[in-house]
Amino acid sequence: MRDRLGGLWRDEDFADWYPRGGRPGLSPAQLATVCVLQFLLGLSDRQAAEAVRCRIDFKYAPAMELDDPGFHHSVPADFRERLTEGGRADRLLDLALARLKDAGLVGERTTQRTDSTHVLAAVRELTRLVLVTEAVRAALEELAGTAPHLLAALVDEEWGRRYGRPVRLGKNPTRPKTRILATGGDAVRLLEHVGEHGADRLSGLRVQALRRIMVQNHYRDGAGRLRWRTTEDGGLPPSAVTVVSPYDTTARYARRRHVTRWTGFVAHLTETCDPDGVNVITDVATTDATGYDAKALPGIHTRLKRRGLLPTEQLVDGGYTSLAHLEQAAREHQVTITGPLPVNSTRQHRRNDGFGRDDFHIDFDRRQVTCPQGETSAGWHGPYPTSSPTAAPLIVARFTKSQCLPCPARTRCTTTTDSARTVGFPPRELRDLQLRVRAEQQTPEWQARSAVRSGVEGTINELAHGHGMRRCRYRGQHKTHLQHVFTAIAANIERLSRRPPTREAPSSRPPTAFQNYLDQHGITRPRSWRSARN
Repeated sequence: MRDRLGGLWRDEDFADWYPRGGRPGLSPAQLATVCVLQFLLGLSDRQAAEAVRCRIDFKYAPAMELDDPGFHHSVPADFRERLTEGGRADRLLDLALARLKDAGLVGERTTQRTDSTHVLAAVRELTRLVLVTEAVRAALEELAGTAPHLLAALVDEEWGRRYGRPVRLGKNPTRPKTRILATGGDAVRLLEHVGEHGADRLSGLRVQALRRIMVQNHYRDGAGRLRWRTTEDGGLPPSAVTVVSPYDTTARYARRRHVTRWTGFVAHLTETCDPDGVNVITDVATTDATGYDAKALPGIHTRLKRRGLLPTEQLVDGGYTSLAHLEQAAREHQVTITGPLPVNSTRQHRRNDGFGRDDFHIDFDRRQVTCPQGETSAGWHGPYPTSSPTAAPLIVARFTKSQCLPCPARTRCTTTTDSARTVGFPPRELRDLQLRVRAEQQTPEWQARSAVRSGVEGTINELAHGHGMRRCRYRGQHKTHLQHVFTAIAANIERLSRRPPTREAPSSRPPTAFQNYLDQHGITRPRSWRSARN
């Protein structure tokens, strides 16, 4: 970082992140460099502060004086808090990649690859009863520190017994219905009491979390009685909005392919894959655990365009290959997305029996569809937007009952006995793209290019097991994203440090004052220690 790049940042890069007046602070460029070394070596804040005081490499990389006393171990936490505001974490990665780009270590219009991995939040998994109970305890802890006078008329020995220590009930607690009613009643009393005597305290994070958790797990029936929500009675919220911990309201529970289950987030990594150079991580995104991978592509391309690092081809897996996003990437950024496009999911295609959508002839000019038996559709409707944000809009062509019911091949076309066949397909541009990509997927050339994508799984393994990226060090999605940004920068520096040295001869040591004197007076002196020994 110091010798080849001259440092990743300069203090001027952080000028708009600090106020103009006030006491001069520590160098933000030096603090950012120390944070990179901290994540590179897996150090805590105390260990990083001690390393700055004691280790010469921690002083050399950020260009600190050898007698620099360093800083208190609480300074990195304050600095990270500042970086979580206003997208500054991504800006930090922008600046680091700009230095690498200026040094010729990464460039635009190359081939890059993207993949994602699950990230575990820094919270424990809770049952719904334990969640509500712990939320009440967390709100009481917050109020005891900010407004203890509000608890005088509310807390008694019974409350102290229930919430005086962290909740450990297990999956099958005794008297669960009694506990549910007691905890729900306590939460309602607490929220009503705070609302009556200190409405301004409702802005506290723990009190707000308790309010959301109560709405998601309890409801009032027609008689005004507090009830426990179930799937059949009251309804449960979707996992995309369900709060799973009062200490991190951004973490979500997710499940993929009925195999991986976790509570936390998803990290998306994009890196170059030049066979002759060092693979550089060009983007890292931290998203909601319940979201689709394809939803992250537009944001990835926007950030890569801002950095001037858009690829020509981007290799992805099947989770990113939405037909709409393939067309959007090619149209807006001239990026070719290479990945397995989902196959036709109709019943006929899955069973390889009957007439699927590809067996119908679609005439976009005449706005009609012809079935394998020669019948022409009677209706053409759409395109309609779909419920999924990653799916393409659909055009629906309809046949009539008079066409389908007498047809001798009706059982091969539809399983319904009293209705006609409908065919759904995307608009012409997306339909042509779909057919072309599916045809290319069968060629050996496409499969050879796509196989390079698997190399990003090694990067995920490197960051997850070598740098602890899979487990959150902090709570909250913004702080988790900052952890991923520092981890990606640290991994880039570690990779670049393994590059072989340049072929240029190292610069000779400048002459001393006496050697300059000898040269000025024409007195011969040995040019090397070997000649001096002889």
